Amino acid sequence: MNIAFLALGILILLAYLMLNFYVGLRSYHGLKAFMPSLPRVVFWPIFLVIAFSFILGRVFTIELSFFNTLGMYWIAVFLYLLMFYILIDLIGLLNTHFKLVPETWRHYWRSKKVYVFGLVLTIVILVFGSWSAQTIRMSQYNLEIKNKTTDISKIKAVLIADLHLDSLANTTHLEKAAHEITSLNPDIILLAGDIFENYLDLDVIDEIDGIFDALQAKHGIYAVLGNHEYYGGQDAQIIEYLEQKGIVVLVDEVTEAIDGDLYIAGRNDYGSGHMMEIGERRKSVEDILIDVDHSKPIILLDHQPQEVKEASTAGVDLMLSGHTHGGQLFPIQIFTKALFIIDRGHWQDENFNLVVTTGLGTWGPPVRTNTKSEIVIMDITFSD
Repeated sequence: MNIAFLALGILILLAYLMLNFYVGLRSYHGLKAFMPSLPRVVFWPIFLVIAFSFILGRVFTIELSFFNTLGMYWIAVFLYLLMFYILIDLIGLLNTHFKLVPETWRHYWRSKKVYVFGLVLTIVILVFGSWSAQTIRMSQYNLEIKNKTTDISKIKAVLIADLHLDSLANTTHLEKAAHEITSLNPDIILLAGDIFENYLDLDVIDEIDGIFDALQAKHGIYAVLGNHEYYGGQDAQIIEYLEQKGIVVLVDEVTEAIDGDLYIAGRNDYGSGHMMEIGERRKSVEDILIDVDHSKPIILLDHQPQEVKEASTAGVDLMLSGHTHGGQLFPIQIFTKALFIIDRGHWQDENFNLVVTTGLGTWGPPVRTNTKSEIVIMDITFSD
């Protein structure tokens, strides 16, 4: 293992330990203020199990559904408790010098009861975020692809991404969404990666079957893999499964669609690299499109909205991505907006279009505080 990578991992783990100790200490102070008899020997073992449930479940692959679910929710709980406790301590620190808080409220800081507000607000956010994650937003875009010769004038395409299917995914919710997509009567359905979470989970294969059996489109379903399909080393098995379901999986290749009237290309994930079983690295867009007729429309599926300029220069008319989740948990959108041209929505540069979906599923906690789950409907017109 690379020493620098190992050292970075140790530093991240130490930072996580210290931040969890801070969150645990403030949580104990708040609960102790209302429950004076709460002993440390009861609180800390329970807290440590909760705080490390995610790491234990992922790193050591402990196959306990409740344990893994707890770890997923802890990601969101930890984030918001940390934010609220830092804010509370900052206000308390400033108050000692500037008297920001009225005298009637200052006893909450002195008694440490103020930390309960952080706990309560986090619970409220968790409830709201869980509801938001199960609320599907239909986003519709009217797109025009100009100066293209094709026998079709208009198509309806549906884009979804980031289902993150595994034993923790809400397959009932996703199957319902699949039926809603089919009810739209789309010409094509496009899946922009992270369909599975790491590996093909055979424990819930019947539920997963129900999702893909419900998806129907007049002229087919096309997909690419995302970064998560490579993490479990089962990309070949996942491709085989999807193809058995009648889905065309594009691995650095292009295919004709709708009776040859347009092209759909698909790239390996930007971060796949050494994890790929198929090939050593992903091809450039130019190499993928080397034999296509550029007078016809070209749609590119690429999980991460990276190398957008390359796609535009190579003659792609419409690039479709996911990956960002739109930040999913506030304030992570600060980073996704900084990393990508857009982290959600539609972006256009002359005749090149980029559409990024916030995703139909969730990664980590089944919680969304910054976005809703999304189905993207695109009415695409072609002009000669």
